[in-house]
Amino acid sequence: MAGSDGLQVLLAAPTGRDAGLIEDALKSSGLQSEALKDVAHAAGIFHGTDVGALLVAEEALGTAEIALLASALREQPSWSALPVLILTMGGKETIHSRSREQRRSMLGNTTLLERPIRAATLVSSVKSALQARSRQYERKLAEAALRQSDKRAAVGRLASSIAHEINNPLEAVTNLLYLLDGTPLNEQQRGYLGIARQELARVSEIAAQTLTFNRQRDVRGKASIAELLDSVLVLYQGRLAGSGIVIDRRYQNTAPFACYPGELRQVFANLIGNAFDATRHGGRIVLRERAAVHPRTGQRGVRITLADTGHGISTEVKDHLFEAFKSTKGSNGSGLGLCLSKGIIEKHCGSIQARSSTKPGCSGTVFSIFLPVSE
Repeated sequence: MAGSDGLQVLLAAPTGRDAGLIEDALKSSGLQSEALKDVAHAAGIFHGTDVGALLVAEEALGTAEIALLASALREQPSWSALPVLILTMGGKETIHSRSREQRRSMLGNTTLLERPIRAATLVSSVKSALQARSRQYERKLAEAALRQSDKRAAVGRLASSIAHEINNPLEAVTNLLYLLDGTPLNEQQRGYLGIARQELARVSEIAAQTLTFNRQRDVRGKASIAELLDSVLVLYQGRLAGSGIVIDRRYQNTAPFACYPGELRQVFANLIGNAFDATRHGGRIVLRERAAVHPRTGQRGVRITLADTGHGISTEVKDHLFEAFKSTKGSNGSGLGLCLSKGIIEKHCGSIQARSSTKPGCSGTVFSIFLPVSE
């Protein structure tokens, strides 16, 4: 949250004309507020993402209300310290005022606004509280970004470790196939040997691309989206045979552009593989690419859409779709594919979104990717 815009002030039980006057003063300064009937109601909702401050009248803070509010404040996450402003009764210091002050200490750091208070002073104090709250939200976003970065780093290290472990037996099998090639074989056996070599080459390429995710050593070049999509579909020719799945290609054949072809090919392999898994009992997979302009930035680019008529993605999974170790395939998936794919798209300064439905008769999933094209 870049600033205090959109943050709301909760007004907890100001008495008399205070509620209306405060709301009018804040509204005239462009600040949003909501009047609540009691402190208990405020304590129950101030964890909302749009709450910027709590303004409460001192006479609404009885012993029970202070204890309730103090408990709610203690339950805030580590990044949060909701600003609390208290409208005090003012006047000379008395035994009662000292008692009220002692009770308020349970709330921690609060801002006291003595009545009668000028509207300008009230608005200024509220704005300062909202600015402080906005900085808290910025800290929250920074911490979330750091956690996501740590997750991706862990994924990269794991992928690199697995790829290295795979490479060792691959080299041994490659040597064995080389030795086998020098022995007398009939035509059928030669055919089997050729197939084994092709499949081994595929595994080697997958291992190499896995290392690329961590080291980012893929060669930058030029490629067209249609070329990349078709090269992935070749890998699924065996699964297409007898699957009942129809592939609908809608290509505009946009011009080749500068990118990391190997990494984009891995993204498309993951998304198309997911589509195959979702439509394994028959259905349709639509692959579309077209020239596009980003709706917000106006930047030229290419829009790639991969859609299927499969079973769809549940809401619980969809909310965390691009997080590491969150799988759409339950125990059969690693939960790394979409997380890594998102990282690759962002490396290309692009974006990826998904929408899905599990409603019978119209279920399916659509992934939409925008990649900018440099001049």
